Amino acid sequence: MVTYKFLAKGARGPVSGFAWPRARGNAPGAWVEVEGPLTQCAHGVHVCRTFDLAHWIHDELWELEVDGDQIEGTDCIVVRRARLVRRIAAWGAPATLKFAEACVEHAVAYVGAAAAVAVRELLDDARFMATNGYVALSAFTAALVVSRASDDAAPAYRRERAWQSACIADRMLAPQHP
Repeated sequence: MVTYKFLAKGARGPVSGFAWPRARGNAPGAWVEVEGPLTQCAHGVHVCRTFDLAHWIHDELWELEVDGDQIEGTDCIVVRRARLVRRIAAWGAPATLKFAEACVEHAVAYVGAAAAVAVRELLDDARFMATNGYVALSAFTAALVVSRASDDAAPAYRRERAWQSACIADRMLAPQHP
């Protein structure tokens, strides 16, 4: 199974600070493995499927190989072993800015011109974040806009995050996986 992981600059875990052994050339990085029971948000290697991507946006996007036990999380898979295979070169400026702008425009198309003042203010915030390089916050805020403009907020939010994940996959992964 092909999985992905967003990392901070230098292939570091954004939450843990863990420095991942990097892939070099065509050689994958060394395996990272955990012992003991896998637990979401606590113990194991957390990786993304394509439909999880929007929930974990960060500086670098990497393709991973996984092995061993795994459990399904809310917005990830927790696995026993993983290693970096390659960095997704398409995830970086200016593509990330275009992605953030696409998230805002998708939300605008959803809410239309007659949006309530509070939703318009959130859209302005999402635009500001996109313009200033806060890609993850811009995408999150755009999803909140759709959620607040819907009669069924939670499913609307999930659909918007799924759309964003598909957008990342289509724009960033498709050229490398024809």
